[in-house]
Amino acid sequence: MANSRTIKEINVNSIRNALFKKKDLSKSEISKITNLSFPTVSTVLEYLIDKEEVKEEGLKESIGGRCSKKYILNPLYKVSLLICLEGDTLEWKIIDYCETIIEEGLEDTKGDILLKIEELIIKKKENYDNLYGITIGVASIIKDGRFLSDIEYKELKGVDVEEYLFNKFNLPTNIDNDLNIVARGYIKRKSLENGETVVNIYIGDNGIGASLIIGGKVFKGMSNFAGEITFLPILENEKDRFKDIDMITYYSKVILSYISIINPNEVVLYNNEYLSEGIEKIEDYLKKKVTKEVIPRIILSNEFKKDYEVGLIEISKELIKN
Repeated sequence: MANSRTIKEINVNSIRNALFKKKDLSKSEISKITNLSFPTVSTVLEYLIDKEEVKEEGLKESIGGRCSKKYILNPLYKVSLLICLEGDTLEWKIIDYCETIIEEGLEDTKGDILLKIEELIIKKKENYDNLYGITIGVASIIKDGRFLSDIEYKELKGVDVEEYLFNKFNLPTNIDNDLNIVARGYIKRKSLENGETVVNIYIGDNGIGASLIIGGKVFKGMSNFAGEITFLPILENEKDRFKDIDMITYYSKVILSYISIINPNEVVLYNNEYLSEGIEKIEDYLKKKVTKEVIPRIILSNEFKKDYEVGLIEISKELIKN
């Protein structure tokens, strides 16, 4: 049986989520959306206003009768730092509580990568005393905040960056593989709640990688190694930027591997120079190898950055709520 504290947390989250979705709402609208009584809505709103998470924002238009007050989330209640690390580039964004980007930039990470991240956090803490969380996406193998690979960033192998940054700055921190974060964003953008299995494949500065969505959740495997398709025994010189490789055949063999093992509903190929001719040749290759009934939908997407950003934001919201 839920205690009063648990019930309060459920009610707070219910109203908070309603405001995240609808932006501005009256008490009666919140009551209708959340199925909470008007007095409960009033009590929770008073609590959220006192802690400056919610604020009154004028009046709602009314067709007849009195206009009611409308309530919105306070954008500057808390802000989050989002970081993307790939190759020698660190891309960062500051987002407010309403998920709006208020500042962004690029940093060169040649040299001491961890020091560059520390310097960025120090600078942003000075600028934003309401900085609450740090979410980092990295083109590398990450498990429980620790770098497992020395291929991309040798100096970080074995380092628990998540724990290190939390201890140094006392800010909730999350670090994960970039494609797993991208998958989170794809789930959110596409509202994947129907149990479909989806594979997302991307080639970037650190090579090729994939993520796997099963039942609306990201599947990472025992050691967060799922999706490290560079280790598939298809070719040997991927690190040479696929020189002299027939990329249509390579992509086709990777997809065929996934068809054989998990038989996905959909494969998302994030666009790049190797896919300039589209996906028709890949589909033709697959039709020659397997019956058409087992071939997934193949989507050519230009939304890698959008999915990445949405995924980072989803994780940053979890940090704030926790």
